[in-house]
Amino acid sequence: MNSVVQIDAGIELPSYSEEHLAGLDAEALMALIVGDEDRVPRNVIDAAAHRGDEMAAALDRLLESSWHEREEGEWWLLLHAAMILGLIAQENTGLLLVRFMRRMSEEDDDNLQDWLAGHWHALFANKPANVLPALRELCADPALDWYIRANAFDPAVASAERQGREALDETLAWVAQIAGDETENWEVRLYGGNMLIQFPREAYRPLLNDLARRQSGFGVVFTSDDVSQAYAIAEDLPDWRKRPYDPWNFYLPDVISKRQERWAQERAAEHVHDMDDHDRDIFDGPALPHVRETPKVGRNEPCPCGSGKKYKKCCLPLDEAGT
Repeated sequence: MNSVVQIDAGIELPSYSEEHLAGLDAEALMALIVGDEDRVPRNVIDAAAHRGDEMAAALDRLLESSWHEREEGEWWLLLHAAMILGLIAQENTGLLLVRFMRRMSEEDDDNLQDWLAGHWHALFANKPANVLPALRELCADPALDWYIRANAFDPAVASAERQGREALDETLAWVAQIAGDETENWEVRLYGGNMLIQFPREAYRPLLNDLARRQSGFGVVFTSDDVSQAYAIAEDLPDWRKRPYDPWNFYLPDVISKRQERWAQERAAEHVHDMDDHDRDIFDGPALPHVRETPKVGRNEPCPCGSGKKYKKCCLPLDEAGT
C-alpha cells in the first residue's frame, strides 16, 4: 500500500510498496504519477518502465494529446514520461523519444526542454542503432526550434560513438556539414561546432576557428582558445564523459527534498516581492524603468550567461526585474 515518508522537518514524500505497484496497470501508474507531481518515488518510475509495450502505448497516447492548459501534475507527467521511455531498451521507445523531442519544439515547451537538456544522451543510451537516423532527421529539420535541434546533437553522436569509429566519423562529418552550412541557423551551427570540438579532427579545425572568430558579444558558445586547447589535448572528450550525470537522480529522496525546499523558498520570495510591489505602489509612486546597460538579447537567442538555455528561460526574468 501507499504511505508517506518524512525526509526533513515539514517535507513528506509519498512511498509505495512493490506489491502495491505490481497491481497497477499503465494508466493507474500514470494517474499516480500525476498526483505526486515532482515527488514521484523512483520505484514508481521503474514499475512503469517494467510495463514495456503497455506503458509505451500509453505514453504514445499522451504524446498525441493536447499539451495546452495542463494542470501541474499533468505537466510533470511529460517529464516523467521521458524518464520512463529512457529506461525501456527498445526501438519503439527510442523513436517515441525522438517524437517527444519534436513535440516539445512544436509546443514551444522550453521548460520541459530545460529540465531534460544535457540528459538526452543518457535517455537514448540503451536504444538500438536504428534510432540514429530519426535523431539526425530531427536535428536537421529547419522547421524546428534551434534549441531542440542543438540538444539532439548529443544523443546522435553518442549513439554513433557506441557503434564504433566508422559510424562516429561518418556522424561527425554530418555534424560538420551542418556547422559549415551558411544557410543554416546560426545557433545550430555553433552547437554543432561545439560538438566537433569535443571530437577534435584536423579536417574540421579551420571550420571551428572560423566559427570562433565570428562570435562576439553575448552568447559566445566557444572561443579560439577553446579550439586550441581541444586540439592540444587531441582526445575525444564529450561532455557526457567529462560531466557524467544520471538523469534518474531526479528521484533520489534527498534531491526531491531539496527541490521541495527550493519551491518553498521561491513561493516565499514571490510573496515578499508582491508585498514590496504593493507597498511601493502605495508609498513610493511608480518605479523608475530599468535601463539596460548592455545590448538587447533576443528572447529566443542563447542566454549570454552561457547556460545553453534560451535567454527568455534563463536570465531575462532577472533582467526585466532590474537585478
